[in-house]
Amino acid sequence: MANTNPTVALLDSQDTGLDMLAEMASSAGMVALPAHDLNELEVLFGRGQIDLLVINAASLQVPLASIFQHLAASLHRVSVLVLVEANDVAMAVEAMALGAKNVLPLPIEPGRFKRYLGQLLARQPDGFICRDVRSQQLLALSERVAQTDVTVLIGGESGAGKEVLAKHIHQASPRSKGEFVAVNCASIPETMLEDMLFGHEKGSFTGAHQRYLGLFEQAQGGTLFLDEVGELPFSLQAKLLRVVQEKELKRLGGTEVIKLDARIIAATNRDLQKEVLEKRFREDLYYRLNVFPLKLLPLKERAQDILPIAQFLLQRHRGSMGAMAVNAQFDAPALGFLQSYSWPGNVRELENVVQRALVLAVGGTIGLEHLLVDGGLDDFMEQIPNLGLVQNVSSLPQMAEQEHYQTYQATGTDGGFVGQDLDNRGLSDVARDSEQKMILITLDRLNGSRKDAAIELGISPRTLRYKLAKMKDLGMAIPS
Repeated sequence: MANTNPTVALLDSQDTGLDMLAEMASSAGMVALPAHDLNELEVLFGRGQIDLLVINAASLQVPLASIFQHLAASLHRVSVLVLVEANDVAMAVEAMALGAKNVLPLPIEPGRFKRYLGQLLARQPDGFICRDVRSQQLLALSERVAQTDVTVLIGGESGAGKEVLAKHIHQASPRSKGEFVAVNCASIPETMLEDMLFGHEKGSFTGAHQRYLGLFEQAQGGTLFLDEVGELPFSLQAKLLRVVQEKELKRLGGTEVIKLDARIIAATNRDLQKEVLEKRFREDLYYRLNVFPLKLLPLKERAQDILPIAQFLLQRHRGSMGAMAVNAQFDAPALGFLQSYSWPGNVRELENVVQRALVLAVGGTIGLEHLLVDGGLDDFMEQIPNLGLVQNVSSLPQMAEQEHYQTYQATGTDGGFVGQDLDNRGLSDVARDSEQKMILITLDRLNGSRKDAAIELGISPRTLRYKLAKMKDLGMAIPS
């Protein structure tokens, strides 16, 4: 299983300095990869993803500029911290000019060093996370196009992260200080969408009590993101075309021509070329939007991104789930499932699963039984018919006659249920029973085919074999 902790490469020609840096980085929860010279550093970058690079400029055997030049192709996604002698102002200035995110004077105070590393990680784009080679290539391309003002069309499945990529393009562009204004063209009625995009003057229609600046004007100096642009009504496409083409508009009911200075990024999950052929999308508008196309792959086709994204989503949401979820972490089987599942709903589905897991994992450890994909929650609920009646354990009355609350467990043979004491079982046990029942039903329906069952369940054959072995040890009858 790949390590999902942040990875920091350390360059210091002295063993003592390198050992000290490695110890401080490790104590901060990072994977420390030491290098004595540029050759060793290049090997580290060639082996895998590096999140941070720390360079002790005081011990370098080569000019600092050589480091940045040799690693130029790799440093576009890596934050660099350079350590300099306290009185070496020239080196500090050079480091920042070369692209270092920050400099830190020597000698190093451990607490301060850890804080700097944490700040550098926090500054990295926190939405578009990429470890997969193809994702990194896409990101490099998007950052190059961000430096221009050309219109971008992002294609990709629903939930794959098109808006996140659009935001990153905006943040990496010279327009980053301007507004990023987003609108979903599929969720707003045509008449309302026209008003939202182009604005109106006071009195232009009943209820127009004051002037309204449309989204194009709100995005002046920034970026306008047109999500699901393929859903635009045909009649509105012509009006959009003129605005995109002329870079100017008139508000509804107005005569003033407003010059526009907004970068346009559009996104769609449709095949717009097919839509053009079938006369559902204007060809001229398609070519105006498709100046620079970017294609975002579905999550299942960039498998190396899954675990870093899951860890990011875990950190994003656990703070809002109460004290019990603050330190929540995935265990090894959970990470294995996350990596092997096909994620038909892409990042949006992954985020839902992570949030469900944080609700269910009361012990701080997220196990396989807490990862309920779409449909799994229904199975989970079916096995807790009285869930809504269960009170806080500390408030349950003492039963004079030792009455028992009943829950249910799949027998693993005929899909029936047997009563058990709630006192002896937790939600984890119930979820595990639900999973076992699902496996047995799937196997039975597929005439015992392990391969087909693994595909339908969204897990690897190896994971299925492991689960079946555990179920067999419990005395369950496994369909052959």
